Amino acid sequence: MTDRPRLSPDARRAMHTSVVSIGVAVAVTAAVLVASVLTVTALYLWLQSTPAERREPPKPGDLTLSIDAGHVLLGLALVGGAAVVIAGVATLFIARRAVRPLEDAFDRQRRFVADASHELRTPLTVLHARIQLLSRRVGPDSEAAPLVRELADDAQDLIRIVNDLLAASDEPGATPGPASDDRPDVHAVVEDAVLAYRSAAGPAGLGVVVEAGAEPLAVRIPTTALRRCVGALLDNAVRHSPASGTVRITVARAGRFVVVDVHDDGPALSAAEADRLFDRFAHRPPTTTPPAPGAPQRATPALGLFLVRETVGRYGGTAAVAPTAGPDAGTTIRLLLPAV
Repeated sequence: MTDRPRLSPDARRAMHTSVVSIGVAVAVTAAVLVASVLTVTALYLWLQSTPAERREPPKPGDLTLSIDAGHVLLGLALVGGAAVVIAGVATLFIARRAVRPLEDAFDRQRRFVADASHELRTPLTVLHARIQLLSRRVGPDSEAAPLVRELADDAQDLIRIVNDLLAASDEPGATPGPASDDRPDVHAVVEDAVLAYRSAAGPAGLGVVVEAGAEPLAVRIPTTALRRCVGALLDNAVRHSPASGTVRITVARAGRFVVVDVHDDGPALSAAEADRLFDRFAHRPPTTTPPAPGAPQRATPALGLFLVRETVGRYGGTAAVAPTAGPDAGTTIRLLLPAV
């Protein structure tokens, strides 16, 4: 026996909505057909209500049959209404049975990705650790040092991809669990992300400026998820900033939301590129100037910004590309996080 799909409430709700929409569409189509039949029948009865034959006296042996048009239309309406209801209910059952294999396939795919990511995470971590040991033994002055650094970057990219796949398999659109007391301060999370970047890039990295007030701004999203989102946006901005550019992170309160803007001096996005930026495996166009020192030299084929949008959306927030003043004004990605 196969296990029933263990879908999230949102996924089940989406499947149920699809089934109901199919049933409603069939019911509406049947109703239109019944209404058309009733209209044609009523028109025919009206045209035949005073035929020329009725004004002539009946001949001997003629059979005369009288039909009440109102009763005929009422009977047709009752039969048509019952047919519409039966068609809608039958379609619901048929559509439900047709969707079940899709549910099962979706659940199997999600579990496969999760299992594969779990199995790959440990050996990749061990591989990265051994490359770090190799880097220490080789030394920074060795001819093999650049190749070892590239191997370390490749292993780190693979670990990031596996982590993204594992996060994506955990129902990105799922409804969050019960509310907890984890209400992080956005300022602290942003400062931690910037500090981690500066520690990794060193003093030669491009400038990162944080513009925020002194008032603590707590949000309704777990600290781990918020740190992951801010880190992904900072990494994206660093990847697409020129060596002389500056990444600006602005944190402000806007009504019941906290706004986090991450701006870089890289190429501006067109409307079509902005719409596709948060799709799975989407990438921004590369910079036309050399990248900043300390920034990754190659694009990472990960889920990145897609997971940012799905994560903040899970907790009632949004992620989008904010409008900029002109083609050379850079790119700003905006997070709207529900404030406490």
